[in-house]
Amino acid sequence: MDTTRAVPPPRYRSRFLPWAEEPAGGSRRGWSPAALIRRAPAVVTYLVMCVILFVPTARRVPGNVSIDTERLDRFLYHIPDLSQDFPLALRSLLTGPFLNHNLVQLIYVALLLGMFAVPFEAHEGARQTTLIFFATSFAAALFAGTSLHLIYPEVLDNAFLEKAWERTWSGGSAGCFGLMGAMAARARTPWPLLGLFAAWEVTVVVAYLREYTPAFHLTALLTGFALARWVVRPRQRVAEGR
Repeated sequence: MDTTRAVPPPRYRSRFLPWAEEPAGGSRRGWSPAALIRRAPAVVTYLVMCVILFVPTARRVPGNVSIDTERLDRFLYHIPDLSQDFPLALRSLLTGPFLNHNLVQLIYVALLLGMFAVPFEAHEGARQTTLIFFATSFAAALFAGTSLHLIYPEVLDNAFLEKAWERTWSGGSAGCFGLMGAMAARARTPWPLLGLFAAWEVTVVVAYLREYTPAFHLTALLTGFALARWVVRPRQRVAEGR
């Protein structure tokens, strides 16, 4: 006789966890890596596409492996294009999320997808996952780009902002932060998890990136939170085996 049963987390913790109040025996079953992959086809498809696009365009650079930005320039997001060539900017917002600019970013995106996007799709489905991923990617690019237009170079003119203005932006990390914000929104008390994710970004920036990246990631995080909290309703699940 199988006496296995789902054990919910303690009540004092469940209020801070996403999907903690779903019916036992529903989405809590089948959480092995293989089961998660089967239940997250959109995430798996996106990651496979990223790898397929990365490998033939990659070349060695000092300390890393990077895509050929000159060859792919018209598919990458340039912040100046918002004011100089808006149709090109819009096109780059569609293609950029699939083009991670170096191997470090590709690995980082893969880790974020595994930790956050796969569980989100397992609970919410491919449609909502895809919607939030791309909507937050677009919102982050538009907000970060517009903000830089407003402050550089008239208000502030320094090497940090100049680099953000001149470089290209691409990859899936902003969309991943959007899904992280959406995951936090699924907790009954979301603020600790949302704060943890924001602190995660700040730590990575201070320890490694030191670039304009938080303008993208934190915008995506808050946009994903707002969408999942007040716009996109949780998918109704039915306990398995009924």
